[in-house]
Amino acid sequence: MTHPEDIATVERQLAAVESALAGGEAVHEDPVARELQELALQLRADSPQADPAFAEQLRARVEAGFPAPAESARARQDAALERLAASARRAPSRFGKLLLPVAGVGVPLLLIVVVIFAAGGPPGSNGGGGGGGDEAASGGGSEAPSAAALEPPARDGGFVPRQRNRRIERSFTLELGVPLDDMARVADRVTAVTSRHGGFVLSSSVDTGEDGGGGDFSLRIPTGQLRPALRDLAGLAPVIRQSQEGRDVTRDHVTAQDRLRAARAERRSLLRRLEAAATDEEAEAIRRRLELVGGEINGLRSQLRDLRLRTDYAVVTVSLLVDEDGQGGASGGGGPFDDAVDDAGDLLVGFAGVLIRVLALALPLGAIALAAWLAARGVRRRRRESALA
Repeated sequence: MTHPEDIATVERQLAAVESALAGGEAVHEDPVARELQELALQLRADSPQADPAFAEQLRARVEAGFPAPAESARARQDAALERLAASARRAPSRFGKLLLPVAGVGVPLLLIVVVIFAAGGPPGSNGGGGGGGDEAASGGGSEAPSAAALEPPARDGGFVPRQRNRRIERSFTLELGVPLDDMARVADRVTAVTSRHGGFVLSSSVDTGEDGGGGDFSLRIPTGQLRPALRDLAGLAPVIRQSQEGRDVTRDHVTAQDRLRAARAERRSLLRRLEAAATDEEAEAIRRRLELVGGEINGLRSQLRDLRLRTDYAVVTVSLLVDEDGQGGASGGGGPFDDAVDDAGDLLVGFAGVLIRVLALALPLGAIALAAWLAARGVRRRRRESALA
């Protein structure tokens, strides 16, 4: 802590220095104060003197608050504009670099899609692209009406017109005339068409012996893919005979659902009664009833699963009969070249699917990178504006 006497001494010495600078001589009676006066006068005498013109100019700038020279402000503005112009010239090139990966993926994908649709669409499409290819290979354009006649009725019409949410059990029979030499190839194509449309082969048998031949397939095809699947199957070879059947099982489905709901409600009631049972005999009777109700519920669940399977998947029976006249060879397929064309189409579709997945991953990442770049650019621009201001 500073003592008050020291503060008074410092104040007297400062006053002595000020009086010496004002009077121009050191005349204080205290030796220490006089020495300080002489030092202050010597320092003032040794300090450099400014040019009178510069001193006048400096005094004027002080009075004006040190304004920035017009030339310097203009030069800073020109430099800032030049930097902005250079950044604008670099922006297209940076943006182009960001678009290069997207263009590298998108251009080949676009070319593949154009080639696929120029060739008639991907195999197995609803528009009949896959069936059209098989039909063209068979050369049996006259069989197109048979394939069209085999198409199932619409879901909202046909067997149950103007009724929705119906459960229809459908079955189709298709007999194809195939030369003995093409029996194995057409059999493989039947399996391929079924798999392409999301179905499965329940049973199959093929005979390619010289003394006789034929094939039988029991297929299950989803009802949503039934139209294109039947069209493709009919395009494999000339159709000899065809038939279709439909049975409305909506009543059975609704009845099973109602019985299942009632059984579940009864089980809940029995569980509540079991909790409140007063005697062992009553509890044992309730348990036996619960076992019966549980078995009924399991049976109804199995019945509903079977009904859904029979109505969600149509039964398609395909029979391959030997064409003794040998005309099926001209209309049943175009040989190895057509097989190669079909395989090439499948490969292109698979490659296009892979590219679509890659593009689906690259586009969000590119959008995130572009947004980050734009945000960084905006931050840099605000910093430059704040620095110029």
